[in-house]
Formats: sequence, structure tokens, C-alpha cells
Amino acid sequence: MHRSDYVSLKVVVISSALLGGLIAGPSHARLRNTRSGVPQVADTSGQSYFANAHPYLEEPLEELIERIPELKTLQPAPNQQALPMILGKTGARVQEFFQNIVDLTAHEEIAQERLNAKGSIKASRRLQYNYLILIHHDAFAPIVEEYRTDLQGNRAEPDGLDEGFSVTSGFALKWIHFQPMARWDSTFLYLGDERMGARNTHVVAFAQRPEQATNSGTVRWSGGTVPILVQGIAWVDQDSFQIIRIRTDLLAPRNDIGLTRQTTDLTLSEVKLPDLATPLWLPIDVKVYLVFRGQTFRNEHRYANYQRFRVSTKIGP
Repeated sequence: MHRSDYVSLKVVVISSALLGGLIAGPSHARLRNTRSGVPQVADTSGQSYFANAHPYLEEPLEELIERIPELKTLQPAPNQQALPMILGKTGARVQEFFQNIVDLTAHEEIAQERLNAKGSIKASRRLQYNYLILIHHDAFAPIVEEYRTDLQGNRAEPDGLDEGFSVTSGFALKWIHFQPMARWDSTFLYLGDERMGARNTHVVAFAQRPEQATNSGTVRWSGGTVPILVQGIAWVDQDSFQIIRIRTDLLAPRNDIGLTRQTTDLTLSEVKLPDLATPLWLPIDVKVYLVFRGQTFRNEHRYANYQRFRVSTKIGP
């Protein structure tokens, strides 16, 4: 799915990879289930690395807020009675997205940065691509494929690894953990309510369950491939139960390969397409922070001008 002593890194969302450096994250993913509708356990070989992980939803709320300052205005939940309702209605919105999603293209601008120990920029570059989200339907569930082309329409390989930058992609399925068929592989906690811009939101923390997660990622690097699991925070609009922002972190650092941090902070926006009755909520701004073998990377992706992607052929005489 997804090179050198000069550390480089690429992050995707459901799967990841390292080319002589590091690539983390999915370029394509499928919701797996059997004919009976019972989720099928994926091969989780190697996920036992996370067996003793302690997700941050187990931390006292004060420590979690200190760790994630975006929660500083959170009004704590008195109990967990509302959690089933929030998960049910949010899951319905996620399921609706998968039912309505079509092939899409968007303009993508990427800022790649390498940072020093104090967080100052050491090197940076800006790139532009066409970003494609393609849906492949099979007998049971859709497969979602994400990739880039250059501005001339040619499929583009990850750019920047040779120059020591991280390459990140694969954000269209970031909220897959709330999809009803995928929800069983995570633990959820209702943290409380918080104002997010003009919206009142429910705030829900989640963490994948080791040895059980079906939507695990992988990191492929020069030394091999290892799995990664995530934990995160979702901000859910109280009126529509649409996820409007989601943050994910590693469930535990992969100290064995030097991946100590992978944080993705994604903001969604409503996109209305002329020939679709139901608007789609799609990534509009994504920030990715990575620390790999002592080097820090920050990428920001901005998406604009979403359109339906269609391929037509013309047969000449």
C-alpha cells in the first residue's frame, strides 16, 4: 500500500511505509466482513508489540488536557450514559459517507518541513498535486484507493524522500474507526463537550485494541515492515453528529525502529457537488507531526476544489 542514512519519512492513513527512511499511514483500505455480517479478524501478526500499551484515554483528564492542549476548554462529561447514543449516531453518519462517496479529485498543496530540536524550521518546500480518491466496489465492501498525480495528470510517486523530507498521504478514511463494522476493534470514552469554532461538539477519545484491530497500519522501512495501531480524539457536531475534526496518535511509540511520534490532526469541511444530493464531508486541512530517529518532520496539506473524477474514452475511426 503503500529510502538511506538520511532520514526520510512518508505517512499514510490505514497503512504506512518507509523507503530508506520512514513512511507511515493507508493508501488503500477495505472494510472487511463475512457473508454473515460478522467482522473478520485480520492478520494481526506483530501487533502484540502493543499488548501492554496504556492509551491516553486511561489517563486522568487533567493529564490528558496537558498532553493535548486543544482540550483546554472541555466541559467534562459527568458519566458515560450518552456514549452509546453518540457512537450510534456518529456511526450512522460515517456509514452514510461510505454509501455516498464517489470518485473524487481535488487540488492539493503540501508544505513539507524539517524542524530542529526547538521546533524551528531547518528546511522546507512546497508542492502541488492533483489528489484522487477512487472507489472500487466488490461483492462485500468498497475499497477506497488514494493517490496523487502531477498537474499534467501523470501518476506521481512520493516526492521529497531523497531530500530528507517526510511524505504523507491517505486521509480520506481517517474516521473509519467510528464506522459500525469497524468500531469493535477500539475502546471509546466520552470525554465531554467543547466549543469548536461555531459548533458545539461532543468529544470522544478512542484507542485500538491490540490483538483485535482489523484496520491496523503498517510501517515499511529499509529494515522490514512493522504494524502500527492508533489512538485519538474526535470532535463530533452535537446537532448533526458529523465528525468535524479528528486527531490520531500512535497507540505506543515504535522504539524498536525509532518512530516515537506520529500525530495527525485533520479538519473536515462540507463539500457540495452539483450532481450529488447529499454533501460529503472531506479533509480540507491536515497537519502531520512525526519524530523518527531523532528527527522531527511537519507536513501540512490543504485541499480545495473537490470535483467528481470521471474517466472517458473516445474511439476514433
